[in-house]
Amino acid sequence: MQNMTGQEVLLFYIVCDESGSMGPNGGIAAINQALPELHATLAADPLVVDKSRLSIIAFSDNAEVILPLCKVTDVADMPGVTEAGLTNYGTAFALLQSTIENDVNSMKSQGFRVYRPCVFFMSDGEPSDSWELAYQGLTNHAYRPHIVAFGVDGADAAILAKIATLRCYVGRDRANAGRALANVMSSIGNTIITSASNAHTGPANIDLPPVIDGFDSVPLDTL
Repeated sequence: MQNMTGQEVLLFYIVCDESGSMGPNGGIAAINQALPELHATLAADPLVVDKSRLSIIAFSDNAEVILPLCKVTDVADMPGVTEAGLTNYGTAFALLQSTIENDVNSMKSQGFRVYRPCVFFMSDGEPSDSWELAYQGLTNHAYRPHIVAFGVDGADAAILAKIATLRCYVGRDRANAGRALANVMSSIGNTIITSASNAHTGPANIDLPPVIDGFDSVPLDTL
């Protein structure tokens, strides 16, 4: 059924690295444990359910939408990620661009007022492909998202800072990926809840924590 009231909605995308290196460092297990906890947290907040939609993309050699955009209460069981392959950022950015474009157009056709999407991008290593062109396509698009980047287990801070548009966090002193990602998921949940609350009373604002346990905030280039 179409929404003809012009209700505001926030779209959130979690993009998870499931490349081979994410298994031994505990990242795969951490994500699979944290996603159901994130789901329970978000589903318990009526304002979040009303104001936001969530999608999850996993990538390694290829990228796949493992949770299409939906209300969290429409999800019975959260999907999981599986250790596999290389770390191809380009495939993730290309799929993210087409997915956001389709999702925004769909929501607008239903009468929703769609705020600029927010992407939480999580990776533990350096990309194994030439990703810049796909990234430019994403960030030059009319529906370009805000991007928060999280790098764990010694990820290249310079690369992650190039990807982030809002804020970049990188694991400190090769912090355990499993423990670090649990903290990241908690932060994502709090960000979605706070942002939905902000959108209820005025313009949407992605409210990010200045500090996440086990992570340092990496400064972004400014003009």
